[in-house]
Parts: sequence; C-alpha cells; structure tokens
Amino acid sequence: MKTQKALSFGADVAKKTVSVLMTLVIVLAALLTGLYIFGIRPYVVRTGSMEPAIPVGSVCFVNENTGLDEVKVGDVISFRKGAEMLVTHRVVKIEDGKYTTKGDANNTNDAEPVTEENYIGRTVTVLPGMGGFFEFLHTTRGKVSAGLLIGGLLLLSFAPSKKKENTKKEAEDHGQEKA
Repeated sequence: MKTQKALSFGADVAKKTVSVLMTLVIVLAALLTGLYIFGIRPYVVRTGSMEPAIPVGSVCFVNENTGLDEVKVGDVISFRKGAEMLVTHRVVKIEDGKYTTKGDANNTNDAEPVTEENYIGRTVTVLPGMGGFFEFLHTTRGKVSAGLLIGGLLLLSFAPSKKKENTKKEAEDHGQEKA
C-alpha cells in the first residue's frame, strides 16, 4: 500500500509539473507573439561593443515602432550597417537629423551616422544570457525540439490519471456489490 501511495504521489507531482511547464510555454508563446504583433523584435548581441551594459549573448528587444525623431541622446538603438550587419549602440550626439552612435566599450564614435534609411528601432529591454536559447530556437533542430517538447507536454497533460481510474473502478465495484 505504501508503494502504491508513493507512486500515486509521484504521478501527482509529475502531472502538476507538466501543468506548470505547459502554462509557462503558453505564457511565453503568448508574450512573444504579443511583442511581435506590436513591432518589438528580439535581436541577439554577438559582440562586446556594448559591454558591460549589454553583454555578449544577450537578447535586445527592439521597438521598431519608435520613430528616429523620438530617440534621445543616451538611448540604445539598432540600425543596419551595410546590407548584412545589424548594430546596437548608444546615441551620443544628434545633429541635423543625423544620430552619432558609439558602443559603450568602444573608444571612438561609429564612423557613419544613423539616418532614417538605416534605422531599425530603440531597445526597450535586454535579457542577458538568453541569446543562445533564441538562436537555438531559430535552427531546424531547435524548432523540432520545441515542437516535440510541446507535443509531449500536451500528451502528458491529457493522459488519464491513475487516481481517476481507481476511483471509477471502486465505484463500479461498489455498484456490483449492491446488486
């Protein structure tokens, strides 16, 4: 009987853990979807130019709806440098519609100013150390892993519990004894 109670307790703990994990997955998915809908995009920081404020491997959430005219000196913004490179640096000077930027860890200002043409948006928040996770989710392996995790959690959350089966069986047994 003690073994059965221990197993039942373990099953209850597992079921509650699955419920908590499913809730977290749903909340995270809803949050990221909401951010995406409102034009807030995650970008992974790959260099140390903004350290210590934004360490390598951080995720910057950039509001692409913030107009360049709303940016002030001291704001951290993201912009394109050439066709492929995305940069996130701090605004150090604004003059004639041109925004001079500099990485916090760099000794000199960036050579080219930011203008409307290459501006992406203003950083609204940073999650240090989460870049690897976000990069993994963008790989085929990461998408398959996330799908399998969600599918497995869904299956587990709908699995019948032993307690319900036992209660149902006991009720059937009692019904037969009365007849």
